Amino acid sequence: MGLRRGMAVAAAALAVTPGLAANEDADFLNFLAGDYIIVGRAPNGDLAYSGRATIEVTNGGVLLRAYRGDTKIKATGGLDVASPEEGRVLRFHTGKPDATDMTCLVSTDLDNYARLTCVWWQPGTEPKQPGLEAMFPTAEWPEPGK
Repeated sequence: MGLRRGMAVAAAALAVTPGLAANEDADFLNFLAGDYIIVGRAPNGDLAYSGRATIEVTNGGVLLRAYRGDTKIKATGGLDVASPEEGRVLRFHTGKPDATDMTCLVSTDLDNYARLTCVWWQPGTEPKQPGLEAMFPTAEWPEPGK
């Protein structure tokens, strides 16, 4: 069986087996859990910032606790489809008074830890440029020989 056919069969199995898809979502969300450092730029090309974040798995999604400079952010999120027939993304939303929406692509670094690259904005605004943010994992390196 060729690679493409094997992938098609696996995708079809997930489509007709909701339990498997739900388990894969849970596994993927668990993969994201952990501590990160942040490098970013505010919307409209404003100030650059750095910070730190933690992603925790919750019932049905994830919780992001981040510090952008002196600003503390708490956002809830979950997996979503970017657009029909495209990859999945992680979307976050903060509550009021400073509501923020953030959409992140998830990839892996060279050590197979999650790396997130995100765009963010405040709903109801139309910035010339969205805010940009990258989250890098801070997991400890394995000891040599293990």
